[in-house]
Amino acid sequence: MSKDGLPEGVVTRVELAQLAGLFDQFEFAFDPRSMSAQKAASEFERRAQVLFEERVTPHHPGIPFVVFHARLRSACRLYLWRNPASSS
Repeated sequence: MSKDGLPEGVVTRVELAQLAGLFDQFEFAFDPRSMSAQKAASEFERRAQVLFEERVTPHHPGIPFVVFHARLRSACRLYLWRNPASSS
């Protein structure tokens, strides 16, 4: 298990940085109903689903998507807290 709470190798550092950027755009948006916030949320959800299907399900079939999704969101929050200059 990595420091961010995700199984090793599921999400690379680069992917986590990209996901955290998307997460920041919708989670902390001034207007969460804006087109840009909704687009970021949609892309985050799409990427999370792909990661789950390609990397989690084959190696950890007992982990439900909802658990992976919650841990991914937590990892993004932690990433943004640790890297405040990288947030948009």
